[in-house]
Amino acid sequence: MSSHSILIYGAANCEIAGALDFELNRITQINQPDVKIFARGYLFNNSCMSMYRRFKGLKDNVQEVTQGGMHEYFYNGAETIKTCELKMSTSSEKALEDFLNEGVQRLMDDEIILILIGQGNLDGMFMDFLQNPAFYMPYENIFKIINQCFKGKIKKLHLIIDVSNWHNVYMPLCLTRAHFIDTIFIYERSRPLSIFPICNWIEGVFDRECHWALLTYMNWGGYKVDSHPLWWGLCKNKWDEYVQFPSARSFEAFYTVYKKVVLHKGIHKNIYSKELRKRGIAHCTYMTAKEIKDYFDTEYFSSRYGDEVDKWLNELKICTDYYK
Repeated sequence: MSSHSILIYGAANCEIAGALDFELNRITQINQPDVKIFARGYLFNNSCMSMYRRFKGLKDNVQEVTQGGMHEYFYNGAETIKTCELKMSTSSEKALEDFLNEGVQRLMDDEIILILIGQGNLDGMFMDFLQNPAFYMPYENIFKIINQCFKGKIKKLHLIIDVSNWHNVYMPLCLTRAHFIDTIFIYERSRPLSIFPICNWIEGVFDRECHWALLTYMNWGGYKVDSHPLWWGLCKNKWDEYVQFPSARSFEAFYTVYKKVVLHKGIHKNIYSKELRKRGIAHCTYMTAKEIKDYFDTEYFSSRYGDEVDKWLNELKICTDYYK
């Protein structure tokens, strides 16, 4: 496509609020006449963000937020219109659906690039600590919404997903149900809270002889995912056999198929952990205190937080209630 239409949805009622705020604000500096952008970010207030600094794995990476709330940006190729709702609100499934529907109407294009940014776990993403208990959207629900909002309205959808942790089999399996998805790239963060560099990416991949999707995979670490449903059906069958009868032989049978549909370039991670084998697609949307502790352990490699997480959650509830 000669022009490029981009939708950006970032949910950051969590520790990435400062990083998302910084990236979205840079949209006001873009000068790309052939690019249209509609972006929305849900952001924690700084008072709530500062509470994360008690955690050793986070204090050096947490960035400040200019203003909490819901921020929207619309760039038409010439200028950016920014609007802010300073009252913090949750990034719900209904909010995501409304944003995507509005985005299709605003961009009025038959080919769209959708960028999704949020914290996550093996079951879902868009973790939201504004709610009590903490909330996230299951992958199955997210991609069902995407299917409903875009099906029959556009010809091609390109997905860039930036999530801190994901299930490398069941998450992309959900995507195969939307046949209009053309390319999928899952960004791999170089360090905690270092989210997808939206504006550097826009400046680096368009107006080149090489296709922007190939340049994305070449220049940014992550996973290039083939969304062909037949391959993923076979991949899931082999994965299920491996989960049920774990062995070197069953893993090799799975991996022979998997490496045909997922190409990785970036920091090596052991994605075939024992925890990954136990978890499938979840339908629960709320996290228990134990799951939140496990989340901190997985994300920031520390099991020392213990009672500190309980204390933090109680104080965070007081802060978020004030800004709701």
